[in-house]
Amino acid sequence: MHSYVDFYFSPDGASPIDVAERVRDRIGLVPIVGAHDLVFEWSTVEEFRRVLRQLHDAVQGTGTKYRIETVAEDPQFVEPIPWPPAIHAGPSRHPAFGRGPTD
Repeated sequence: MHSYVDFYFSPDGASPIDVAERVRDRIGLVPIVGAHDLVFEWSTVEEFRRVLRQLHDAVQGTGTKYRIETVAEDPQFVEPIPWPPAIHAGPSRHPAFGRGPTD
């Protein structure tokens, strides 16, 4: 199953960058490109509860609110693209576009 996470920030709380770094450092989840801020996959209730507990602990005290949406079978699921994407020496091109005629 896939669970999507959306964060809601306040100017009185921690910055979105700080929250993203905390979540990455403590859980290993990185922001993705798309309609949601994070996604994680799980197959057992114990695994879901573990990640949820870690997520809650990571954002606790930052003033950040979050929402989780879980889908069992998502036919429109596209493998998430971590943000920022890895830097490479090739030409700059958005990952949604295929290879060009000169590639």
